[in-house]
Amino acid sequence: MAATFFGEVVKAPCRAGTEEEEEEEEAGRRETPEDREVRRQLARKREVRLLRRQTKTSLEVSLLEKYPCSKFIIAIGNNAVAFLSSFVMNSGVWEEVGCAKLWNEWCRTVDTTHLSPSESFCVFYHLKSNPLVFVCQCSCYVAEDQQYQWLEKVFGSCPRRNMQVTILTCRHVTDYKTSESTGSLSSPFLKALKTQNFKDTACCSLLEQPNIIHDLPAAVLSYCQVWKIPAILYLCYTEVMTLDLITVEAFKPILSSRSLKGLAKNIPQGTEILKKLMTTNEIQSNIYT
Repeated sequence: MAATFFGEVVKAPCRAGTEEEEEEEEAGRRETPEDREVRRQLARKREVRLLRRQTKTSLEVSLLEKYPCSKFIIAIGNNAVAFLSSFVMNSGVWEEVGCAKLWNEWCRTVDTTHLSPSESFCVFYHLKSNPLVFVCQCSCYVAEDQQYQWLEKVFGSCPRRNMQVTILTCRHVTDYKTSESTGSLSSPFLKALKTQNFKDTACCSLLEQPNIIHDLPAAVLSYCQVWKIPAILYLCYTEVMTLDLITVEAFKPILSSRSLKGLAKNIPQGTEILKKLMTTNEIQSNIYT
């Protein structure tokens, strides 16, 4: 980098960059029509589609353009999905409004009617008594090249700012950066990260630097930061990334948050639903092992 007399920063010529560009141009010249067709087919296969699951028809516009939303709760990963299913969606009647269909090297979304948190799916619901309240249960992996598609299909190109977004997800405790030994940490534990426009109090301590967030949760939070949407991410650091009772219950402090308060009306019932869910998952795991 170099600075000019006027103060703006300009890039100095770099031979390495020129060589890379030349290599890319050479690769482009070597590409055959068959190569381009394979590339197009792979791109089509990796498209993220938003459908009405009952009719299998595509939504003409983004989800939140079609349905107004004031509160959007997004659970990403098996344990976050199990928490949302057990403690939030056990109260009231939730109506499915769409699902995301996608394929990548790590997952393929399923079409079954009765979904288990251990399966790969991404389904959206709103509360029938208050259709402005949305939840997303996303247990599938959204690859890096699919995240922008997912955001556009869900939020649209010009999202409304009069909503609040809450994201729930997990990371392995070894990803947590601290001066202490990770062995001395009592996991699972919660950390929060929020956008500048989020003014409510977080239900746990904020995530410290130099920790970073990854994958779809990071993409959603960054999107909300850019569009000035109030959003908070609750990140549970755990030793168990598969469906786990203790990890799911680590999200319980969030039930007192403004975004979830009033939605979780029967916590004892939620605990019983969670135990049944865990039992069902253990039975299914034993069948395949």
